[in-house]
Amino acid sequence: MEGEIIYESAIVDGSCDAMGASCGCGSVGCDGIGCDSMGSCGPNCGCSMCGELPSGRAWRPAITLSLPQDGWISFEGLGIWSDGMELPALVTQSPSGTDQADAGVLTRGTTTTLFGGPGRDLFEDSRTGWRLKFGFWLDRCHTWGVGADYLELDRETESFSATSTGDPVLARPFFNTLTGREDAELVALNNGADIQLTGTVGVTAYSELAGGSFYLRRMMCCDEGCRQWLFCGCAGHYCSRSEFRVGYRFMQLDEGVGITEDLTNNGTFNIGDFDIMDQFDTENQFNGIDLAWNYRITRGYWTCESLVRLAVGNTRQTVRIAGQTVIVDRNDTTNQTTDTFDAGLLALASNSGTHQQDEFSVLPELNLTLGYQLTDHFKATFGYTGIYWSNVVRPGQHIPTMIDTNQLPPAITGASDPRPLFAFDTTDYWAHGLTYGLEYRW
Repeated sequence: MEGEIIYESAIVDGSCDAMGASCGCGSVGCDGIGCDSMGSCGPNCGCSMCGELPSGRAWRPAITLSLPQDGWISFEGLGIWSDGMELPALVTQSPSGTDQADAGVLTRGTTTTLFGGPGRDLFEDSRTGWRLKFGFWLDRCHTWGVGADYLELDRETESFSATSTGDPVLARPFFNTLTGREDAELVALNNGADIQLTGTVGVTAYSELAGGSFYLRRMMCCDEGCRQWLFCGCAGHYCSRSEFRVGYRFMQLDEGVGITEDLTNNGTFNIGDFDIMDQFDTENQFNGIDLAWNYRITRGYWTCESLVRLAVGNTRQTVRIAGQTVIVDRNDTTNQTTDTFDAGLLALASNSGTHQQDEFSVLPELNLTLGYQLTDHFKATFGYTGIYWSNVVRPGQHIPTMIDTNQLPPAITGASDPRPLFAFDTTDYWAHGLTYGLEYRW
C-alpha cells in the first residue's frame, strides 16, 4: 500500500478467520487494512492462505523427529442413517390349534410374520460413528499438502427371540420345491397327540462400516475481494480457495444374519432334541483411486466448505454360508444317540461355503461443512456427509427361500433337485447424516 506504514510487524493471525474487524463492515472495511495487506502469507503467497496460519518456513525433511511446521487435525462425531438390510420372512406365528399343514405357512390367512419380510428392513434408525482427519503442508504458502482420513460407524446389532410350548405355534417359512407350494418348519406346536414340540427360535443381525484414505492436495486457484452479503448491507472482505485432491481410498462393509433353533419333541414319533443353526455373512472390501475437488470461502470468523469425492475401483465381495444341525435321538431311552450334520434349514450342502468375486464399483461422497473460528488454532464445525457405494453384497439377498426338503439333514442321497443353489446378487449401499466436530491447525 502506498503511503505511511501503519503497522509493520506480523500479528498473531493475519488471516480472514481471525481478522473479523478488518474484513467486516466496521470503520476499516475493504479499503482499509485488508487480509491481503497485512503480509499474513509472506511474499508471493497472495490469497492462497485463506484463513490459515503460516509458519516461519516451509516444511523440510529432517533426521530428528519433529512435527511439520504447518498441519491440521480434526475429529468429528457422526449421526448417520444408512441403507436398511432387507430380509425374507424368517419367523412366523399361527394361533394354537392351527392344522399342521397350515401352521406358519405364509399364504395362510392366520399366519403372522414375526421377523423379516417386506417393509421390515433392519438398521434404518440413526447410528453413531466418528471420523478423524489429519495432514500437513509441504510449503509455506499452503499450495501442496498431504493428508489422510478414517471413518467408522459403530457396530449395529439387532436381535429377536421367541419361545413357545405350542401356544402360539411358531415356525420358519420356506417354499418347498418338491411340492411347489409354501411350507414351514415347525418350531413349537402341540396337537395333544403325536407332536408335542417346544422350541425357541432366535435371529441376530449385525452391520459395521469403516473406511479411509490418504491423498495429495494441490491448490488450483484462489480469490479475494469485497462483496455484499445476504445478512450485511455493506461490503465485506472474503477469501476463497479451490483444491484438487488425488489419492487412494478403501472401504469395508461387514454384515451378517444368524438364525438358531432349540427344539424338544416329546410326542409319539421323532422324540428328541434338535439344535439348528444357519449363518449368512457378507464382506465387501473396496480399493480404488480417489479424486476430489474442495472449495472453501472465508469471511471473518466463518468458513463454508464443500468437498466432492469420487472413488473408482474394485470391490472384493465375499459371502460365507454355514449351517449345522445336532440331533439327540431319544426314541430308545437306553441307547441315546447324537448326530451332527453340516447343514441347517436354509444353509444346506448345495449353497454352503465361502464364495468370492470381484466387481467394479464407484464410491462418490459429498461433504458440506460450516465452520466458526474459536481461536487462532481451533475451529468448530458442523455439516453434512453423504456416501454411496455401488455393487455390494448383503446377507438378505443370499438367504434362500426355496428349499428341497430332501436336502434337510439327514439328507436323502441321490436327490435330483438340490436346492437352494448359490448365486451372487449384488445391490448398492448408502449412508448419510450430520457431522459435528473440532479442528485444530498449527
